[in-house]
Amino acid sequence: MSAYSLGRACWIVRKLDGAAGRRAVFEDVVRKNPIVRFFYVLYGKSPEFLKSLLLLMYGLKSYLSVKWADGRNADIAFFASYPNEHVVLGHLRQGLGVHLRGLDDGTLSIARANCFSLQSLRDLPSFLAQLPRLYRLAGKFVRRFHFMPACRIFSTLAYYARFRRLLAASGARAVFIANHYSPECLALAVAAHRSGRRVLFTNHANATWNTGFVPPLYCDLAAVTSQAVLDVYRAHSHKPFASVFLPQVVPQRPMLARINRHKPITVGIFLTGLANRDRLRALVAQLEANPHIGRILIRPHPVKAIREDLSGLCSAATRTSDSGSLELSDNIARCDLAICGNSSVTVAVLRGGVPVFYDAGLDAGPDDANRYVAQGLIPSMPARLDEAALRLLENFYDAPAWQRAMHYFDAGYRQDEAVLFQRLARAVEAAVRPAPAGSSETAPGETGIALPAS
Repeated sequence: MSAYSLGRACWIVRKLDGAAGRRAVFEDVVRKNPIVRFFYVLYGKSPEFLKSLLLLMYGLKSYLSVKWADGRNADIAFFASYPNEHVVLGHLRQGLGVHLRGLDDGTLSIARANCFSLQSLRDLPSFLAQLPRLYRLAGKFVRRFHFMPACRIFSTLAYYARFRRLLAASGARAVFIANHYSPECLALAVAAHRSGRRVLFTNHANATWNTGFVPPLYCDLAAVTSQAVLDVYRAHSHKPFASVFLPQVVPQRPMLARINRHKPITVGIFLTGLANRDRLRALVAQLEANPHIGRILIRPHPVKAIREDLSGLCSAATRTSDSGSLELSDNIARCDLAICGNSSVTVAVLRGGVPVFYDAGLDAGPDDANRYVAQGLIPSMPARLDEAALRLLENFYDAPAWQRAMHYFDAGYRQDEAVLFQRLARAVEAAVRPAPAGSSETAPGETGIALPAS
């Protein structure tokens, strides 16, 4: 089994948090979230012993926030933390439910409210018994790391202890996660492998990580949405894993690049977490001045901690509105065309039949971070959305080269999704019911890489 180590998991968190892009995200969270900002300032001004106590409190919160929601003795435990992880795992579970036979699934949940559940409070003494050792570790962390990496690395240890305890009292043979770099998912993967269980993974976004540190992927089976994503994981991971392709969540619709000029156009702007507000305001002003545009929908990043306040742009006096409350598929369906920065939601928008322009100034990420423009998936934004721009869209998305690019970034595009789920079910069964020790079993995925024996 390609096992994690706890030290390696903590190193991944530390390395990722040290990347310039991640620091920018954290600074954005501090700016937008008053609770995080309060503790950030408090931590920075506190003496060492108080910093250690704050880390202990954060570790305790992390430890108690996880519990079994259902299916403690199920074969596969599903775990998601953020909304987009819940969406993709829900889609996967629904698709698997039609084809998977004889395997039960359960749910591990994470929420602040879980801290006060009887299940969590019963395990509180186990955490308290480790306080002297944890306090010494916290002291080492505060002397070595700043606020964000100290909290996230320490929480990785707390989550690991919690997951080891929860898995030890369960019958789960595998865990399914949708994130390969968050502290909680890394900790669960380590706990699962250290207790002889399989780790199954699916990607919660279609990012191709063209900048900074790329976290390695450690799992037994990766159910991914594209060859592009798989290529990145393979290039930056040292351990072998089986793979199979999974259809994306957004329903497929034919590409409608020929926009009806005889009715008002609805333009969707899809933001990343590091939105450039100056560029956003300028773009909205330009679109508002265009008489052919009837509505402008702005979809902020789904994570609340980094969501933009759009109240200054959206009002009854404008044609611009915040569409963050809509389901992604509904949001896409209301658009005639979309403008995206480095958001990986671009692939989902295209899958939903809406043509996309790439605006390099919409966020603080590097130009074409996902290589969507370089690979011929989307064209760059022209100076104005005029007739020439609409003709450009038609010619670009009608070209055969675009179909090839789209299939590279979305393995399920124009494919029979039922067949993909059948292959996924067989791969999951091969992973959860591994061959006897000393032999190997090949998961019927796209790559034919053998699942290592436990």
